[in-house]
Amino acid sequence: MRPEMLLLFLGMAAVTFLPRFLPMVLVSRLTIPDRAKVFLEYVPVAVLSALVFPAVFAGDGGAVGAEPRLLLSAAAVLLFAWKVRNLFGSVVLGMAAYWALGLLPGLS
Repeated sequence: MRPEMLLLFLGMAAVTFLPRFLPMVLVSRLTIPDRAKVFLEYVPVAVLSALVFPAVFAGDGGAVGAEPRLLLSAAAVLLFAWKVRNLFGSVVLGMAAYWALGLLPGLS
C-alpha cells in the first residue's frame, strides 16, 4: 500500500473518530441535571418527527397532500409508538407497514 493511501485512511479515521470521542470524554465528567435529562429524552423523537412529517404531508411541487400508503403507515407507527414507546420498533414497523401496503392493489 502506498504511504499516501495509508495517511489518507488514518486522516479519515481521525476526523471520524475524534468528533465523536472528545465530546463523550468531556461530557462524561459532567453531572447533567434531571431537567436536562428529561429534555434530552425527547430529542430522538423530535428529530425523527422532523424527518418524517414533511415526507408524509408534502406533495408534488411543494403542495400539501398525503399519499394514502404513507398516511396509513404513519398512523400505524403513531399508535405503536404511543402505546409501546420503542423508537427502534417504530422504525421497523413503519418500514414493514409501508412495504406491506405497497403489496395491496390501489396503494402501491
